[in-house]
Amino acid sequence: MLLITLALVSLFAINSDIRDRKISNITVAFAGLLTAIIALTGPREQIQLLLPIIIIAIGMALMMLNILGAGDTKLLAAYSLGIKPELFPGVLLVITLLGATIAIAMMIINRRQARERGVPYGPAIAIGGCLGVILSNLSQ
Repeated sequence: MLLITLALVSLFAINSDIRDRKISNITVAFAGLLTAIIALTGPREQIQLLLPIIIIAIGMALMMLNILGAGDTKLLAAYSLGIKPELFPGVLLVITLLGATIAIAMMIINRRQARERGVPYGPAIAIGGCLGVILSNLSQ
């Protein structure tokens, strides 16, 4: 049930980022809380703390360079609470490939809008992050 709720919160974040290019702090907090509960009640019964700190630090630098938004950084940090460290590189690869696909599609469909409003990376982060949390709880 918690994984389904996390998937629904992820869909909400995706919709918000596509529509407004913003992911609210409440959505991120809810995703983080759910992820922490899933991680603490799952087979490993632990959450990751170092990974989110690293993500926030790198995300702040990318935010200053206008490469990544604050909501994107916080959302990835929230999901990382429940992703096994050994799965995280694969999760980043999925996020990167999905994000690149979205960016290319936007440039083909409406280059002007992509330049003016930016590319929504929230969908790639939400899909990859949610997948990472699910896989982390399926494997021992």
